[in-house]
Amino acid sequence: MQKRLFFCLFVTVLSAACRKSETTHTGVPVIFISVDTLRADHLPMYGYGAVATPALDALRADGVLFREAYSHCPMTLPSHASILTGLLPPEHHVRNNLGYTFDAEKLPSIASELRARGYASGAAVSSYVLRRETGLAAAFDFYDDAMPIDPALSLVHQERSGDATAEAALRWISGRAAQPFFFFFHIYEPHVPYTPAEPFRSRYPNAYDGEIATADAIVGKFLDRLKTLGVYDRALIVFLSDHGEGLNDHGEDQHGIFVYRESIHVPLVIKLPQSEKKGTTVDGAVQLADLTPSVLHWLGVQKELPAGRADLIAGAIPERRIYSETYFPLIHLGWSPLRSLIDGAHHYIDAPRPELYDLARDPAEKNDVRASERRVASAFAEELGRYPASLEPLGAIDPEAAKNLAALGYIGSAQTRTDPGALPDPKDRIGDLAKIREAFVLAEQRQYDRSAAALRALLRTNPKNIDLWDKLGETLDRAGDPAGAVAAYQEGIRSAPEHAQGLALSLGFVLLGQGKLDDAAAHARLGLGMNGSRAHELLARIALARGDVATAEAEAAASAAGKAPLATDLVLQAEIARGRAQFQRALDLLDAAQRLAAANGGKPVFRLDFVRGDLLARLEQPAAAEQAYRREIAAFPAETQAYANLAVLYFVQGRLREVDETLAEMMRRNPGRAARDVAIKTYEALELPARARAIAR
Repeated sequence: MQKRLFFCLFVTVLSAACRKSETTHTGVPVIFISVDTLRADHLPMYGYGAVATPALDALRADGVLFREAYSHCPMTLPSHASILTGLLPPEHHVRNNLGYTFDAEKLPSIASELRARGYASGAAVSSYVLRRETGLAAAFDFYDDAMPIDPALSLVHQERSGDATAEAALRWISGRAAQPFFFFFHIYEPHVPYTPAEPFRSRYPNAYDGEIATADAIVGKFLDRLKTLGVYDRALIVFLSDHGEGLNDHGEDQHGIFVYRESIHVPLVIKLPQSEKKGTTVDGAVQLADLTPSVLHWLGVQKELPAGRADLIAGAIPERRIYSETYFPLIHLGWSPLRSLIDGAHHYIDAPRPELYDLARDPAEKNDVRASERRVASAFAEELGRYPASLEPLGAIDPEAAKNLAALGYIGSAQTRTDPGALPDPKDRIGDLAKIREAFVLAEQRQYDRSAAALRALLRTNPKNIDLWDKLGETLDRAGDPAGAVAAYQEGIRSAPEHAQGLALSLGFVLLGQGKLDDAAAHARLGLGMNGSRAHELLARIALARGDVATAEAEAAASAAGKAPLATDLVLQAEIARGRAQFQRALDLLDAAQRLAAANGGKPVFRLDFVRGDLLARLEQPAAAEQAYRREIAAFPAETQAYANLAVLYFVQGRLREVDETLAEMMRRNPGRAARDVAIKTYEALELPARARAIAR
């Protein structure tokens, strides 16, 4: 509660605050539906005509639409922290998707407040950036974040389908439909990559709109099930998004860098029980931090609204300015952060060159009027100065992590500069973004040498861009240059030690591949604070490489502890069973992993069929082993070891032509040094030196 009242220190107290609650609605189910990365002006309910959203339109017809709702941050984790707590980013201290954690013990949330009053509380999320290690899970009784990790994608792009998340949500809700509960349901479909499901892929030439139609279908099925369960009519249901999407309106194709309206103007609908106030509209500017206080006030949990918060359900919206920020440019790119205030008439953006937009005349924010409206700009700047501009160091650098950094030989401190005047203005450097995307696409196309060259060129002008260092390390590793990858990760850690834990895990897996087990273990321990599950997985694999199966079992158990089971956890357990020569148990675990993956959307699971192929080969079932390796190759064509194992399988059967074809396919699909080196080593192991020399030449 003290965190909420802290807002009074730097924002004018609003007349709508501290209103007494006249009615309570004890026991009403509450459901938040968050459709990630959904900008308001791409929905029919906000006047957009290029996509059909029948399910969302029906929900809007049953509820209250807020025309001008704004996010406080164009990033998933900080924005959801504000949604669930009613606090601004400077109050809840979650300022970025990576490097910060939510402190559920110190920060009350709608989930924890309702839990304390007898509600069951659950959540099902679709993105890695909302995984349980962020701290959000501690606020809930149930938190489902089960999703397979695709090694071809960066961690922040790991996701599962909204349909799979909906099934997890409905399994939990169906068992509690008759009791008071709060549920947070999050889907990721409009987020990149834009790969809408059919029939929407064919129906919409704009892939982002096709993703919106896909999300609408998912939400529609979810709402239909709520009706079948008898929950919909008596529930308070909130539909919203955490932030919008740039779509190149100001040079940014996605989100996180700018705070223009396309990134912070979000949809918001509140459906009350029995569709009270159905079909109504609120025109005043509201903020996502109003939501939780309004719902708790309506439920009678909070007798007074915190100062600075409007009562969305009562509909008394005062005139005020709403705060937004993004520190992504600073943390990831080494550019200036951006902060803004917006109201019904103007939007002021604080940057090295501040901007002011007249929203009545220029809602697309194309013409900066700061020079002609200096008095208005000055008033906005003065008010914005009341909001703390300081940035807490990333949570990765605690004393223990700093000690581990020093022990590993990294010199530097985790200082984060926040003086915007001393840093590049994002609008002056946004052109670099296209070059960064091009470098990343080259890596996805497995043109590793070209990608690495492009990344190095970008780092010469963007040495603080941690994403570039991470991608360079990954690219060099895939290109068959593990020494170069190690050097890139190490330089990234030295350049931005506040990101050390995340980079340490990536580096640890490379060191494992090099057989440098002690160094790999040291970096795994450094990464425990960023992603404990993945760090323990790395430690388990290091133990397997040492032949220490008992330690591998303990680390695998630690990796799986406190979370919904993942198919990848079962694959790791199967590898441990293989280490104990328990081949049938290992196959049973892989079958269980396959069933679990099917229940969670059916995405292929990395290494599942690779391990299955190895087990079947050991059990002298070559035809089945061949099929398993082929499935692994089809799902993960960049993982060269499956080709090598399949080539060995063909060799022992005397099928030399298939050996050559398999290794040629590997090199064709993975141009570069890495695949060539694997082919050479495979031929050498098979005592076919002439073929090895031919490739080497």
